Amino acid sequence: MTEELKTFSNELDSAFFRYAHITGALELYMVVLENTNLQRAFSKIISGSDTEWKQIHRFMVIDCQTITWYPELPVTTILAHKNALLGYLYGATLSRMIGDLDFYLSSVLKSHFVYAENSGTSWNQFIKKTKIDLHKKKHGSFVYTLLQERHEIEHNKAQIDRGFLERMAKRSIQHTYKAGDAIQKSHVDVLLAHQVIREFANDMDEDISKIAGQHLV
Repeated sequence: MTEELKTFSNELDSAFFRYAHITGALELYMVVLENTNLQRAFSKIISGSDTEWKQIHRFMVIDCQTITWYPELPVTTILAHKNALLGYLYGATLSRMIGDLDFYLSSVLKSHFVYAENSGTSWNQFIKKTKIDLHKKKHGSFVYTLLQERHEIEHNKAQIDRGFLERMAKRSIQHTYKAGDAIQKSHVDVLLAHQVIREFANDMDEDISKIAGQHLV
């Protein structure tokens, strides 16, 4: 195992840890907003009052002054955005995990092949410099799909465009997307991506370890 893989594995686990607990906190928050008995119980513990929540705002206390930094919204309005909020966390986490993978690839290129990649993605240059076909590694096509989904999430508001379809066709990777489709993820997708990315990196790192060992001989 390379040092780069060790670092990457820690970052991957950190991203997954944050996802698990932030989504847990959000889901608990939504359950409370849906249940007036829980609202009263929380209010009793926090402020000593038995209060049903009609509106929610965010505030902080600075020098004994209460500063509202996000305005009041009806509880029903917030509940209506539950899926959108969870979807944002799904997309952000997948994007972060793919970003960590890309950083791992660029670190390998820099440490073992004395090459710095500055284009924003190291996938193609990694294949070119190492002669390792990432598409043929374990889950390679799946990971490449995640990489392309990340691009759409970050640069095209999670909408599939013709560029995505062309890149996938060029690699002969099968998928079910059509132009204009929205990328929608769930807990299952994040769980699967976490496992697949780890297995992909472990498989690929075996080749890197062999190459690094040859350089040391």
